[in-house]
Amino acid sequence: MSKSGERKATVYLICGFIGAGKSTFAKKLEERTSAVRITKDEWMVKIFGNKAPNREDFSTLDTNVANLATEFALELAGRGVDVILDEGYWVRSQREELKERIEMIGASWVLYYVETPMEQMKERVVNRTINPGKESFEISEEMFDSYVKYWQPPTTDEGFVLAK
Repeated sequence: MSKSGERKATVYLICGFIGAGKSTFAKKLEERTSAVRITKDEWMVKIFGNKAPNREDFSTLDTNVANLATEFALELAGRGVDVILDEGYWVRSQREELKERIEMIGASWVLYYVETPMEQMKERVVNRTINPGKESFEISEEMFDSYVKYWQPPTTDEGFVLAK
């Protein structure tokens, strides 16, 4: 039970780089757990369409929508609802801060890492850009390559579960 006497929720954090298969895994996890799935990229595409806003604006918009999704997820978890946050969580400090916030509201967390070889992710993203689905952005190979420098795969001391 949480501090409010409600059922203690679990927040499932989905970590992985672009094209790793995070959303596919999150959908399977949703079926298995009945948790509420929040996929930030789906929200972004519904607001902005498949063409990502220019790079200068994209970072701010992406951060704002991610923050909104996180606040919504924590509100649900604080009320005892299990939640899946399909976000990516590229940076260790971001993962650590979120885990602390989850614990502060009396919920538990599970960090899933969707590990995929870099070349396979790049191939998926390039193919997806040719014909983007209703849930994905067009991301060029150049954009993909420019984002890699921000990716910090989780380490074993972060307590992740390898997604399967």
